[in-house]
Amino acid sequence: MIFSENLKKNNIIVNAKSDNRWSLIEEMLNTAIKSKDVKEKDRDIIKNALIEREKSMTTGIGKGIAIPHCATSKIDDAIIVLALCHQGIDFNSIDNQPVNIAILLLIPNNKLKQHIKTLANIARVISDKRLRETLLNLKNQESIFKAICEYEKNL
Repeated sequence: MIFSENLKKNNIIVNAKSDNRWSLIEEMLNTAIKSKDVKEKDRDIIKNALIEREKSMTTGIGKGIAIPHCATSKIDDAIIVLALCHQGIDFNSIDNQPVNIAILLLIPNNKLKQHIKTLANIARVISDKRLRETLLNLKNQESIFKAICEYEKNL
């Protein structure tokens, strides 16, 4: 699966307000609820699954990137929320660097193979230093989405 296929423009947070990983995960989940990708009544179940996953092992993969994720029976299709954190957030990352780009990934329980492939694809795309620098310099959802699509087109 291509990263941009499941990323909607309105699920891009240009300047996250959160100052820690737990509030960022909640801010990203709230964005998915606001865009109607996640039902309000499922908030706590999904939030708890994300927190449990994060507590078991950090999703801060290094290079200023975190990919909080979980599988859930509460959705039918993959959901991606991207947040730019200009102030940097401590995610207890493997390289001890603050996170500037976080990508929330929710996958349906019955699509675990897709979960692994999607995680790998996101990590590959976002590991490109030039793309990360470009994204952090863009000022709106449209230009961020376009930059990701353009990058993927050239893979």
